[in-house]
Amino acid sequence: MRPRPFSYRAPTTLKEAVEILSKDEDSKAMAGGQSLLPMMKLRIIGPSTIVSLSKVAELKPHVTVSGETVKIGALTTHDAVNRSPDLKRYAPLLSEAAGHIADQQIRNRGTIGGNISHGDPACNMATALTALDATVHVTGPEGKRTIPIRDFFVDTLVTSLRQGEVVTDVEVPVARPGTKQKFVKISKTATSWPMAMVGVSVELSPERKVERVSIALGVAANTPVRATKAEEYLIGKVLTEEVVKVAGDVATDGLTPPSDLHASSEYRRQLLRVLVRRALSTVGEVS
Repeated sequence: MRPRPFSYRAPTTLKEAVEILSKDEDSKAMAGGQSLLPMMKLRIIGPSTIVSLSKVAELKPHVTVSGETVKIGALTTHDAVNRSPDLKRYAPLLSEAAGHIADQQIRNRGTIGGNISHGDPACNMATALTALDATVHVTGPEGKRTIPIRDFFVDTLVTSLRQGEVVTDVEVPVARPGTKQKFVKISKTATSWPMAMVGVSVELSPERKVERVSIALGVAANTPVRATKAEEYLIGKVLTEEVVKVAGDVATDGLTPPSDLHASSEYRRQLLRVLVRRALSTVGEVS
């Protein structure tokens, strides 16, 4: 199917891009286009104007370590996130999640900013950034603002971005000493819709007790979900086989994931339970 007719704009400055997007409510920003274009071809959406961000000088791809945080430019591709030595060292969960996105062609084109702006709860980056307590930096007609990732995703394909706002950077904390991270995902093929995904970040004491932990569940609701009760349960405990098993149960207790042609709600909940246990067993080296 072909998309509806549309105008194409390619501004070279962020100010120009914001002006175009803020004046036309029916316009859409495009980074790599890996989420937007398929929806246009299926005529799920039909924007009147596409505003390409690829030539915007302020949005050049980058991964920058500064003090206790790592900042990733919005146009940084999934492949670059996956291969970045700094992210492998300081935020390995994000690097691993990027490596699990579809196939190499999509990772070469898709960007971290475009991925989260799409607002899809089945996106790897949404789950990974939720687990990492990321901050999203945006610029719009009223200036710059920062949005905690917990407030960024509002509903399926809905974010807290206002008319004309563009994601410029995503910021995550540097992994503290003793921290281990893991991203796990189940889908029928590399490019098919995921059935479930989980991201965990665990800081262990020298005695191997859990000091800090975050668990994010993807495809578990209309937005990524933090398993806060399981996180509270794990604090102060050593990750044994029994502790990991209980954590999986607590993380998915009361959860009602969506049903679709890929998995029923009940099956998806079971997958999430298994993935939580699998991720925690990996970081805790539970045999």
